[in-house]
Amino acid sequence: MFDAANPITFNGDFCRGEFVRCIVLASCLWRYSLALFELPRFRIFSAIFRPYRTEEYTLTTRVLIMQPSVPNYRVPVFKELASRPGFDVTICHGHLASIPDTIPDGYKILFKQYRSSGDWLGGFEWHSPPVWVISRRHFDVAVLQWNVRILSLPLTILRCRMAGIPVVLWGHGYSKHEASMKAQLRNLLGLLGDAVLVYNRTTADALVQAGVPRAQTFVALNAVDPTPIRREIEYWKPRDRELATFARKLWLPGGPNLLCVSRLFESNRIDRVVTAVAAMKGRFPGIKAVMVGAGPAESALRTLATKLGVADRVHFSGAIYEERALAPYFLTADQFVYPENIGLSLNHAMAYGLPVITSNRIDSQNPEIEALRHEQNGVLYAHGSDEAMQAAIARLATDPELRNALSSGARSTIHGRYTIARMVDGMEAAIRYARAIRRGDPSMFATV
Repeated sequence: MFDAANPITFNGDFCRGEFVRCIVLASCLWRYSLALFELPRFRIFSAIFRPYRTEEYTLTTRVLIMQPSVPNYRVPVFKELASRPGFDVTICHGHLASIPDTIPDGYKILFKQYRSSGDWLGGFEWHSPPVWVISRRHFDVAVLQWNVRILSLPLTILRCRMAGIPVVLWGHGYSKHEASMKAQLRNLLGLLGDAVLVYNRTTADALVQAGVPRAQTFVALNAVDPTPIRREIEYWKPRDRELATFARKLWLPGGPNLLCVSRLFESNRIDRVVTAVAAMKGRFPGIKAVMVGAGPAESALRTLATKLGVADRVHFSGAIYEERALAPYFLTADQFVYPENIGLSLNHAMAYGLPVITSNRIDSQNPEIEALRHEQNGVLYAHGSDEAMQAAIARLATDPELRNALSSGARSTIHGRYTIARMVDGMEAAIRYARAIRRGDPSMFATV
């Protein structure tokens, strides 16, 4: 299978400073030039404006989805999309060291190396599909990552337009560290696509206000598959003694039991949880925090726990991906505390009925925060305030009636609204719209 040559090479020992940035940009421009001038000149410009070709139309919609990798939580999404009538799905993905590879289930895969410059060079990325893939002989719609840091994105959009393949741009649609120029560039790229697909309605409304047509703006409410979670809850119901043994080994008597399942990055501010344990151990002698996950901040968090004298009250379990192994942590915890930058971990915890505590600064969170309703299925505390976060923990620890109400609200929110089927409804609508609008066939438009 054809694999394009490495467009960018980064040498961590040599590449530094502005000189390296210039080399990166020059490499990208050279790559663009080669791609453009290999084609007849008239197609470069006419592809941007001309309507898509309508010949060779097939009833099956062959979908190409570009992804950096396919983590476990995305497998049910792509499986559900591939099961929809008339859909044939291929995922073109790379490999990220921090995310284990998964086995495709109902869809096809195509490997294409995903390259990143690393955070020290701005986090730029390159992920362009093999040349032979962008063809109407293979695909009818392309779903691309809507991320301005992917330097290959404009070129891939152009290649799709030249080939007559409609484009759906799928992404957050905003940045937690938004800059005006970055937002304008993102919205401009959005206009080059035939449809944009975001994770919540708040973002969709903001994009419409920024000038993206409402008709081409779609929402796929980000979700985790609740099926394995329900299965684990049922599995552990008759095994209460075994679960109690697990709890005695992991937690301290009396609690509260604070759980955080997260990649251990500094931006998630897990250090606030360690600080809370140290500050509250006098009032709550049984308080303990368990961190499930791994990441570059782990060493600093361990050092902080030792410095504050709570190394025995802060447990690091490492990365755990299997639901059977994760379930006992969720089922024996009292609260899920994730100070900032929360994402799908919120859905995961709420699916188990575990009340979530996180910051009330919504723009510091990921799109999934839209599912949390203060004092209905979780608690928001004043952003940046250790005292406010600790007060929220203490409140749930001393008010079992409130904790039970939030638990019930969390379960009903996730199992009722934030489902894989509803997420894929939004994806399907965007894909069908993109294909139909370029064929000039409004009768094919899907709605959600």
